[in-house]
Amino acid sequence: MNRIRRFLGHPAVKVAYFFLLVAAAVYYLYRWGDRLPELIAQTQWGWALAALAATLVAALVYSFIQYTIYRHLEAVVSYWTVFRIITIAQLGKYLPGKIMFAGNYYLLSRAAGIGNVQIGTSFVISQALWMLTACLCALPILALLNPALRFTVLLLPLALLLLVHPRFLRWLLRLGQRVAGRAQEEPLPLPQGLAAGFYVQVAALYLLNWALAGLGGWFCMRAFVPVGLGVYPLALAALALGTVAGFVALFAPVGLGIREGLGAVILTPALGAEVALLGLLLLRGVTVVVDLVLALISMLAGSDRPRDRQSSELGKPGA
Repeated sequence: MNRIRRFLGHPAVKVAYFFLLVAAAVYYLYRWGDRLPELIAQTQWGWALAALAATLVAALVYSFIQYTIYRHLEAVVSYWTVFRIITIAQLGKYLPGKIMFAGNYYLLSRAAGIGNVQIGTSFVISQALWMLTACLCALPILALLNPALRFTVLLLPLALLLLVHPRFLRWLLRLGQRVAGRAQEEPLPLPQGLAAGFYVQVAALYLLNWALAGLGGWFCMRAFVPVGLGVYPLALAALALGTVAGFVALFAPVGLGIREGLGAVILTPALGAEVALLGLLLLRGVTVVVDLVLALISMLAGSDRPRDRQSSELGKPGA
């Protein structure tokens, strides 16, 4: 594990990874090269910049959510450190399987002195509430979905609520011990601070995060044609469902094609297929720019002050 951490932390690897993502973006732009002049001519860039701003603020809120979770789990860590963990870990979603996302999240969190219990608990809570609030955002378009997807949106929140229940979290920690070959040890204690109010607070922050992301999507549609605020709930639902579906589809790097396809299906009745697809493609470009810029800032700025590398009681080695 130390060798992997040193390899991933090497500046040459980080720079190579960054340029690999840039090359991939250039490739996709090349495939649309024959239509780029037409697309650029009809784009109102003021709305595109507004989408960029909304997506940027949403990314900052997302990092704040992870910071809030870690602080409730008594991790000694600053917002800047969590910001670095999240923005660099996000790059792992650009590879098939999303394994690098979880791996980056774990390795960078451990490097910041955060314990295994806190990392595992925060990851489960964060992903569960992220998906749960996405389902809530999809409720306005529930009648437009096919029956299978409709029941999934209705039943998934119940499963996710079970996932974050303290008893189930303890079972997951025990399972993690077994996988790590430590089944004979005492079960790891669950962090404190997991009251109902904590879950409500995190869920509210996630709803704010989705609202900002949906606003970015609405701005992207507005960049091509005048659209009313009545389209915003559709844009929010399309983005929320499409993003979660793209994350679950492990074969699709950063959900590429999944978010656009599902989103276009939801938005086409209101906007038409061309506008829906163009808006979602513009949103994809905005998202990539925000992810790459924030990750590059994190890589170039370096780590936080040494005090953020101190472990809390649950974050000590072997926790």
